[in-house]
Amino acid sequence: MLTMKRTLAMILAALMLSSALLACSNEGGTSNDTTAAPNVNDTTAPTETADPTVDANGYLLDSLPSDLNYNGEEIGVLHWNSEEPEFEIEEITGDIVNDAIYKRNETVENRLNVKFTFTEQKGDNGNRAAFLTFVQKSYQAGEKAYDIVPTYSRTAGMMAINGLCYNLAELPYLDFEKPWWPQRMLETQTIGDKLYFISGDASTNLIHLTYGMYYNKDMLEQYQLEDPQQLVLNHKWTQDKLIEMTTGMYQDLNGNGAVDGEDRFGFSGIYYGLDAFYTGSELRLVEGSADNLLIISPDFTGEKIINMVDKLGAWAKTDDVLLDSASIYQAAFYNGNTLFCQNRLYMASKYLRDVDFSYGVLPTPLYDEAQESYISVVGNPYTNYCIMADCDDPERAAAVIEAWGSAAYRLTTPALFENNMKVKYSEDDINAQMFDIIHDTIDFDLGRVFSNDLNYMSEMPSKAIEAGNPWSSMASKYEKVLGSMMKKIVTKLEAIA
Repeated sequence: MLTMKRTLAMILAALMLSSALLACSNEGGTSNDTTAAPNVNDTTAPTETADPTVDANGYLLDSLPSDLNYNGEEIGVLHWNSEEPEFEIEEITGDIVNDAIYKRNETVENRLNVKFTFTEQKGDNGNRAAFLTFVQKSYQAGEKAYDIVPTYSRTAGMMAINGLCYNLAELPYLDFEKPWWPQRMLETQTIGDKLYFISGDASTNLIHLTYGMYYNKDMLEQYQLEDPQQLVLNHKWTQDKLIEMTTGMYQDLNGNGAVDGEDRFGFSGIYYGLDAFYTGSELRLVEGSADNLLIISPDFTGEKIINMVDKLGAWAKTDDVLLDSASIYQAAFYNGNTLFCQNRLYMASKYLRDVDFSYGVLPTPLYDEAQESYISVVGNPYTNYCIMADCDDPERAAAVIEAWGSAAYRLTTPALFENNMKVKYSEDDINAQMFDIIHDTIDFDLGRVFSNDLNYMSEMPSKAIEAGNPWSSMASKYEKVLGSMMKKIVTKLEAIA
């Protein structure tokens, strides 16, 4: 019921959002103007609404006190240079996602009477160390210039073990029961009784970068194959079904006698995207234990992963599977030559706007039908939100982050849904249901967040699949060294007051 209610609310709100943002654009959209989009920005239940827990569009309301007022105080936000827009937007442009982010920020500023001061610092994958150094220098100098630090996901792990993140579990206002925080986040991001970083709808990158699977509906019909979206709804979309549907699909379309990106494939992707199969199989990289803050999960060397890597590895070595660079594997799909393509959700908005075939979206397949639910993993360039350890008013920062998530839930997420899915809205839209399943099953793993200090362990099974190497021999090589690395992380975390 939660999924269907979310879908219907998202459909309605997205339609209202478009007209609201158009009105905002026509009026100029100054930072003090909140009249342009009354319904999507309203954080209190209107008197006409029978249910006081939801707004006029059916979106669940947050529980922040209505009288929070920070008297125009500045909120210093130090953020990384995300490729996708997420943080500071200077003006309304008519782009639905851009304008939704603008309105999200404006809504939070007006609601809490605060003023955002944004500072961008390079902090993508290649600049993680430089970003950490920048934060350390500010902290050691006692600048107290930044309250909130939204950063590249793995940089947040580096900040945490260096004592730069406030323990969010101690703070009021953050309500992780609300739908703008992924259901699995608290259990998978908590370290002992502490929580140093969070992500959710506040991060547009979380939506952009969640892994799903696209498929070519025209090719599916041509080969008279089962409808994979119905398989999803019937809880029968499994790894074995994916292998079955892609087997025998290869054709040498250009007739050059070589397997290349211009041929026909059953599946295309890139090696690190195969991480989604690990998490999607309900396997953990890192977890807590009764005796330690964190340990390398027994899943990492267990029978299940051995079976999964061996099965997918044998499949990946067939000509039916294309694992190559982004430019090649994506082109194979949008040129109409691949049945299934594993990619992040942004693929539709970036690469599929002008394709001449119909396509659909799917969650990552189940390990098998005995698995309780689908599980979706996020690509590493999403944003984790931290509060600086030296923040003068961490409770105020927590209120801002909660308001940010709440506003994003009714503004930016519907905009991304419309932009990414490229569908006409209707109550029975199957793509909308698939999006909901992916969004509602987002999962996290500290093994990914701490990968800088764990030798990129999340990619180890994926590389074994790509190479077709048996996992039993690989795992024994990794187990001891990863355990030693984890002890170093735990020692640093235990030393933090």
